Amino acid sequence: MTTSKKIFISSLVAFAILLIFLGIYNLSFKKNTPANQSASDVTNKTAADQQKAAPIRVSAITDEAVLSPILDSATSKIKYYSKLTGQVYQIDLDGSNKKTLAAKTLPGLSDVAWSPDGTKTLTTFSQSGLSSFFYYDYATDKGVKLKDNLDTVIWQNNNKIFYKYYNPETGERSLNIADPDGNNWSKIANLDYKYVSIAPISRTALVSFWNSPDAAIESVFESAPILGGDKTLLLRGIFGADYRWNNNSSSLLISHSNEKNGSQIQLATANDHGGELKNLGIPTFVSKSAWSKDNKTVYYALPASLPNDATLPNDYLDNKFTTNDSFWKIDTTTGSKTNVLGANQLPSAIDATNLFLNADESILFFINKLDGRLYKISL
Repeated sequence: MTTSKKIFISSLVAFAILLIFLGIYNLSFKKNTPANQSASDVTNKTAADQQKAAPIRVSAITDEAVLSPILDSATSKIKYYSKLTGQVYQIDLDGSNKKTLAAKTLPGLSDVAWSPDGTKTLTTFSQSGLSSFFYYDYATDKGVKLKDNLDTVIWQNNNKIFYKYYNPETGERSLNIADPDGNNWSKIANLDYKYVSIAPISRTALVSFWNSPDAAIESVFESAPILGGDKTLLLRGIFGADYRWNNNSSSLLISHSNEKNGSQIQLATANDHGGELKNLGIPTFVSKSAWSKDNKTVYYALPASLPNDATLPNDYLDNKFTTNDSFWKIDTTTGSKTNVLGANQLPSAIDATNLFLNADESILFFINKLDGRLYKISL
């Protein structure tokens, strides 16, 4: 057989084998793919399957509006009060295993401050514009009403409280320290303003205080020794300011108006003496922020926009508008910002407040003001 014939026969055999493989492939493809499904349908289905398989990073973990949720470090569970009934519940970090801690309803309950160890509370009841305060100890199942003419009460530690008292006979306003039931009290300092915010300064024998945020009034941020002594002015000259110490009180997070009666809000930091004020370039509120345990990172909810004609922070605090937030974090030492979760990644609009982290900072919790429920974000 000549060489040319051998080449012809080999080529013919190869071509026949190729046709057989093409036929098998075609039959297989038609069998596995419906005749009315295009290639783009296959691509879209694959993308949908991948999206379905992706973990959900944000979700509501309560079925009701809540008040004052906290992470109990002893049990690694969350405690909260029902905003509707005032009953107390405990849940796991994912919202499961809901347990009633106190079934008694509490009509008129407006605020709760938990002791640092989560075993005691200071509850606020509001009626006809007046507030009354009660101390309750879950370990002993005992409570007591605090004296009248208080309008701000917070914890110093597990055994002491700070409160602002108004003397109706003299008109004097003062900052005081006492046992949780109000006994063994002593005055720390006189106050020059009606509404006050109070925050202990950790690792010191000092307490800080300031006039509550109002864009029309200059903010005066001060401290005083808890055993009594002269007040120290830490910061003034800005309006509508609110403050939050980091965990070791080495730095302050501040939100304030851009000017008197201003329409813009900005986040800033300062050192523990109120100096080195630095604008972070973030238009959000302290109430939408939480310090990391590294004492330099801040997690925050960022409104997509704020009304141009608003007075800030007053109109937001008075619930005259809501926000649509995304979530970020910033290294306050370098100014580096990182997106945590975009607004387009959220299942619905979020107006976040009361942010806090779990122990290993793998979860960020917050209350959505739009429905009052507690949510979590897996970081």
